[in-house]
Amino acid sequence: MNDTAPNLAAVQDAPGLARGKLWAAYMSLAMIGAVLWPVHENWRAKPRDNFPLTYYPMFSTKREAIETFYYLVGRDEQGTRYLVPYKLIGPGGLNSVRRQVRRIVREGRGEELAQSVARRLSRKDEPPWSKIVAVSVVKGKYSVDDFYYGRKEPVEEEIKGFSPVERRRS
Repeated sequence: MNDTAPNLAAVQDAPGLARGKLWAAYMSLAMIGAVLWPVHENWRAKPRDNFPLTYYPMFSTKREAIETFYYLVGRDEQGTRYLVPYKLIGPGGLNSVRRQVRRIVREGRGEELAQSVARRLSRKDEPPWSKIVAVSVVKGKYSVDDFYYGRKEPVEEEIKGFSPVERRRS
């Protein structure tokens, strides 16, 4: 007999092994139950979304066919459009900047926002931002279904603010 090979019969008969498997099964069932528990909220008249046990309203909420978004567009001398990234618009993360832009436009200060971003872009040396000659604050309406099927053009756009980008010539 080989002294280095483990004795498999002794390992299989270990009393703690069955208890460990049973504990693992209970924990697995508890986790599955915790994940599925919030689903019953979908059938309530007024569902409550309790993070971290959420009933996933982002996936189950009925969406409008046309959604409105506020964003900034830069244009170069040839008229090519460039969506201005949120980091060049203001401080904070994407959702924070998105809410700020929406609030500013609703307050009627789109022109002021366009001027602020135009000043910021005037200091950029790297393309494409160094080629931008004008900035527009835009309220765009998009067909959600069309957008997800590849048609990325807006159904309607309205300019809420405009500013030329004035660069210092050296």
